[in-house]
Amino acid sequence: MIPQIPLKYRDAERWSFGDTESSADELAKRVIAGTKTATCSNLDDDPEPEPGEIFVVVDGRNNPVCAVQLTEVKQVPFDQVTEQHAWEEGEGDRTLAYWRAEHQRFFEEYEMFEPTMPLLLMKFRMIEKF
Repeated sequence: MIPQIPLKYRDAERWSFGDTESSADELAKRVIAGTKTATCSNLDDDPEPEPGEIFVVVDGRNNPVCAVQLTEVKQVPFDQVTEQHAWEEGEGDRTLAYWRAEHQRFFEEYEMFEPTMPLLLMKFRMIEKF
């Protein structure tokens, strides 16, 4: 049975982590488990999210799994992301080396990678599991 999004989250933006169905599934599970408490994105023309905003995390088939609330948002160049942030993103072996390799691969795939490219680093907490 596919969980329903509670009415109070119906207008929230949906987030899927990773770039494949299987990685989105795995990372959604890590959010539920409390292992993944951070993410990042490149800067684009969209308004920058702010602490307090709520997002619905979805799995690889766009099924809602939980709601998260941003607790911190800051801009940091790719090459200055810390080991702590890599750990909080909860991906792979949670090291900065893994984080850099995987995120460089991702951004290169979209022809966006620059070692000093600004990123939005976001921390969040899960507020409700569906």
